[in-house]
Amino acid sequence: MANSRIKHLLITATFSSLFVLASNAQDPPTRVADLNYITGNVSIQPAGAGDWAPADVNRPFTTGDNLWADTDGRAELHLNDAVLRVGPQSSLGFLNLADNFAQIRFTQGEFFLRVRHMGDDDSFEVDTPNAAITILRDGEYRFTADPDAVTSFVVVRHGEAEVTGGGQAFTLRAGNSAQLSGTDQLAFDVGTLPPPDGFEGWAEDRDAREARSASARYLPPGVIGYEELDSYGNWRDTPGYGAVWYPTVAAGWAPYHDGHWAWIDPWGWTWVDDSPWGFAPSHYGRWAYVNGGWGWVPGPMAIVAGGPAVAAIVYAPALVAFFGGGGFGVSLSIGGPAVGWVPLGPGELYAPTYQVSQNYFRTMNVSNTTIVNTVNITNVYNNVYVNKTVTNVTVNQHFANMAAPNAVTAMPQGSFASGRPVKQGGIFVPKAQVAQVQAAQFTVAPPVAPVKQALTPSAGSRPAPQPPARAMSMQVVAKKAPPAPPVPFAAKQAALQQNLGRPVNMQAVRQSVPAASRPAAAPAVRVAPPSHPVTPQVRTAPPAPPSHPAPAAQPAPPARTPTPPATPANRPPAATPPAQPAPANRPPAATPPAQPAPANRPPAATPPARPEPANRPPAATPPARPEPQSNPRPVQPPPQPQKPPAKTTQKPKKETEKDKDK
Repeated sequence: MANSRIKHLLITATFSSLFVLASNAQDPPTRVADLNYITGNVSIQPAGAGDWAPADVNRPFTTGDNLWADTDGRAELHLNDAVLRVGPQSSLGFLNLADNFAQIRFTQGEFFLRVRHMGDDDSFEVDTPNAAITILRDGEYRFTADPDAVTSFVVVRHGEAEVTGGGQAFTLRAGNSAQLSGTDQLAFDVGTLPPPDGFEGWAEDRDAREARSASARYLPPGVIGYEELDSYGNWRDTPGYGAVWYPTVAAGWAPYHDGHWAWIDPWGWTWVDDSPWGFAPSHYGRWAYVNGGWGWVPGPMAIVAGGPAVAAIVYAPALVAFFGGGGFGVSLSIGGPAVGWVPLGPGELYAPTYQVSQNYFRTMNVSNTTIVNTVNITNVYNNVYVNKTVTNVTVNQHFANMAAPNAVTAMPQGSFASGRPVKQGGIFVPKAQVAQVQAAQFTVAPPVAPVKQALTPSAGSRPAPQPPARAMSMQVVAKKAPPAPPVPFAAKQAALQQNLGRPVNMQAVRQSVPAASRPAAAPAVRVAPPSHPVTPQVRTAPPAPPSHPAPAAQPAPPARTPTPPATPANRPPAATPPAQPAPANRPPAATPPAQPAPANRPPAATPPARPEPANRPPAATPPARPEPQSNPRPVQPPPQPQKPPAKTTQKPKKETEKDKDK
């Protein structure tokens, strides 16, 4: 970039034994999921934490993290190429979230998945108690699960999906829906689409809002969180920087001050911003103080760095330089050892605390800022990750933002280690002391080991409803075996204290834990056996259920109060009545028999004035009806000539929204 001087990081590091082992590990994922929207009571269970805590907007989600939306809750998570919208009383989590593969564990409630773009190597898998659903194309998909009846329901509005389970596999095309039951022997009933209900209307409204976003035109592909920028700032062409986004903030504001630090493996210390727009500017690009205000400078649109174009932008936990920790010599009048940081400016290289390959390091930097001399990237990488014979960590650099107002922030080391909000004890370092900080020793990572509270910083601040035990213990069917379950924090705490602020090698920690103390393979996952393809019979469209208009914008939610686990009001009633329906997955070889409508055989729970009961309305969009008194695990019945309908209904729930979504 014009008039910018490339800074040189001369960084050397001491690595503990576990950190050295990490050099043989694979690079961390280049992406996460951003929890960008919540309303009502939404809780999270971070990987390895064991405890549930209230969800924070902008919390990055990754492998091993779980989410629960309570009776009044809704949530939205964005990936770089997809969005998940979660309805009330719903339980899901990520069994795996890698660069090209997302594996979602879903046991209760409902969620809507919109896949914007799937590359040739990309894959999405939704694992339910009955079958694994693999997304094959861009599109819109609706999922519902009832853990009591052990049934699942999937709707393919647009796109294509494959259902795998019980030794069988079949394809759902656009316009298909399927009710799934059974586990060892999968039973399914395939029909056409139900009409959208209020939940899908809400999802469509959110999609339409994102489609109107102007920010995407200024950003390289793959930036997560751009959807929130339009409402909270504006873009201006700035000489020397190009397109810069300026947030609408109060006087004296500075980046990386309103929020908290959380420990999230495998990246370590991660910034979670309080601002509704705070995800993208915290994890991509750089900040600059220009023309009397702070502006966020994204990475270049066309990414070329001494070779072929880079296809994806790389997520970073926080693009700052740290200083301080135990033995820090500058007195900041905050009591005890201090930890501080300053935002990186355009052109300044970021050296992550976790071990990465040289290609990952290069891509992370050239995709997030303009690098004029890429030779510096190689030099810095060798100093940080290859030359490990020295004993100190030093940065011989003057950071441009050190001269900006309120750019340097510090807080007590103990508050930092527990993930307390920076506003509770953190300070802007006065200009008189900034010179001392400049002369002090900067670090790749703050030499501070996390305590357990850093995994769930909101714990204790407000109620955290939990999903029913059955939803968490329910076994799901997977097509692809997920990675090993997360290591509990207690099992890795000693290694984290030894590494002082750097992530540890999880494989080494897992092997060091006695077998009796290792985490069980829970949540239980059953890998589907080899499957043979079958051709489902698709029933004709059922009569339209009552319409469910999309909910209008509503006021912010009331004060949060504890909500005990209860039978989900939004959950579709059990789709498997005592008289188990005949599986529609066993048609004769090529020509399935015609199935007359069994008008004389409606099930006990089906309203009488319903023609063509063979055309079952979907489990995901129903008006309410009493659930069966008993829902044992389905037992595969012998084949029957036709399938009685399973009428399931639900009422739309009134929801609340935060002010940002009005």
